[in-house]
Amino acid sequence: MSEKELYNAVVLSESLYFSEIFQKVLAQHNIVQEEHTRLTDYTYKSTFRKGESVLTSYYFANYEVMFVQASELYSLFVIALESVIEGITGMEIYLEESQQDSSLIRMENRIVNEKGKCEKFPYMQLYGQELWHSPAFLLANREGLLQLREAIDVALQNGEYRHVTSSSEGDGYDLLIKRIEEDVEWSRVETPYTGLSNKEEGTIKPSDLFSQYRTILEEE
Repeated sequence: MSEKELYNAVVLSESLYFSEIFQKVLAQHNIVQEEHTRLTDYTYKSTFRKGESVLTSYYFANYEVMFVQASELYSLFVIALESVIEGITGMEIYLEESQQDSSLIRMENRIVNEKGKCEKFPYMQLYGQELWHSPAFLLANREGLLQLREAIDVALQNGEYRHVTSSSEGDGYDLLIKRIEEDVEWSRVETPYTGLSNKEEGTIKPSDLFSQYRTILEEE
């Protein structure tokens, strides 16, 4: 089985994707498009390079959405396109290079499903432990819980995942989920208690435990 790679989706208009502007903004950051392949009537695969760093993307012209590999080049690639993309969607997905046909189906299904989710808005609010043995609370509507269950399943399969949801006031936020492996010393991980004003020195921040999302989090 080939290794899975994390991809994040950005919104890019079809006219800009096929324009010289797209290539020029990348060239300003010394990013070169090495390969460009038409896979279907509306789907395109591209490979970009800067030095030894390589990045793959899949563009769906019918939805104007481009899935970008979260490689070492991701941060610079998104910065380069900042002036032309309409936004980062949070539609993240794990793909296997050897399973290209099924990957295309999964990406398109992800786009369609995300559009459907907008019709049923998810709400979820987390209330952490104040001190030791204090209760924690999770409040969510049905859609929020269903989407959280999907996110946990993805994290179980792939190690980590970012779930995008919203508070009851409509303010969106990210919930990053990590499957901790046996080699992580829990005693070194920062405690979650909100009632403590000072954090212990030498502890590991939760964000430091995410490896596959490292380039995405650094860019944001």
